[in-house]
Amino acid sequence: MMGDSIFIFSEEQLNYKFNKEHPFNQLRLKLTLDLLKEMKAISSQDIVAPRRATDEELQLIHDPNYVIAVKKAGNGELSEEAAESYGLGTEDTPIFPGMHEASALLVGGTLTAVDYVMEGKSKHAVNLGGGLHHGFRGKASGFCIYNDSSVAIKYIQEKYGARVLYIDTDAHHGDGVQWAFYEDPNVCTLSIHETGRYLFPGTGNVNERGQGKGYGYSFNVPVDAFTEDDSWLHAYTNSVREVAEFFKPDVIVTQNGADAHYLDPLTHLSATMRIYREIPKLAHEIAHQYCDGKWIAVGGGGYDIWRVVPRAWSLIWMEMTGNQNCYGEIPKEWIERWQAKAPVTLPSEWDDPQGMYRPIPRKNEITEKNAQTVTNALYSIRSRKKSEST
Repeated sequence: MMGDSIFIFSEEQLNYKFNKEHPFNQLRLKLTLDLLKEMKAISSQDIVAPRRATDEELQLIHDPNYVIAVKKAGNGELSEEAAESYGLGTEDTPIFPGMHEASALLVGGTLTAVDYVMEGKSKHAVNLGGGLHHGFRGKASGFCIYNDSSVAIKYIQEKYGARVLYIDTDAHHGDGVQWAFYEDPNVCTLSIHETGRYLFPGTGNVNERGQGKGYGYSFNVPVDAFTEDDSWLHAYTNSVREVAEFFKPDVIVTQNGADAHYLDPLTHLSATMRIYREIPKLAHEIAHQYCDGKWIAVGGGGYDIWRVVPRAWSLIWMEMTGNQNCYGEIPKEWIERWQAKAPVTLPSEWDDPQGMYRPIPRKNEITEKNAQTVTNALYSIRSRKKSEST
């Protein structure tokens, strides 16, 4: 008997692995699922194995020549020069054996989630192996070979004729998804991320609002470095509520990168587990308010795979399934099982301790600046409302 939510997972998803030193590590999928099992929050009936996306499905977004290049690269048959032109073999996106098969499985996992939700077999679905939002039509970028979210959104449009709201809370701008639908008024993208001033990919300014018929359907909230919980949540809550009310989607897709946390080694934000409680709560509420519950969640960034990601991602599943048992202590069995493998001390509680970091000197300035950024980001909606009311 399938419940209201499904969890996409198979051990094969761990095959998306660049090398031992690379910060992108899918062991975090296993750590998250194991934590949920120790919490008695998930059963084998909730877990659905991903399928592999077909070439035809990948080509909904990706150039056929790029797909061929990825296959060749994974078989050791692509020249260095050709690889470079496709963004492969770089420090960010090194070539590894079987990379096409591993990447197509992550895309297929998100498509599996889509079919379950859009066909009414479940209200919600999560594929934490997905969320590779930097992949472009003909180029790998930022640890992402194929862009599962873009493929899934195009697939939703073509197969189900639905209007999609894509909400991205990764600390890095969701550039690949934004540009894929930049001229499309039936896809609304909202990205809340650290400003690109010092962080990859350097895009996601408030004035990136879409183009042509898609103008006014792309929203960006670039928050300042060292942004803390209250300011981050103000940006998230206000932008999500206003954008959802404006767009009234048929389905929402959320990208849940867990790298806005203070402990993340690649970013400069100062959020705690508090935001990871609130992110899925509001997504869940919006899905039921506008989409009859249709909510597809994917993973994304998150490079403190021991202390941050398992807790943050478990909370998505807990929210989907209405499980309130995620306060207080983390199960000792989980800590004992993984501590020997971890290079850091694993957290003993679901929430972060008070005073985890020193007070941020520019707190007030950052808060004011972020509030202004939200106002600027939502300008088109608010000005439209104003003209309608006069």
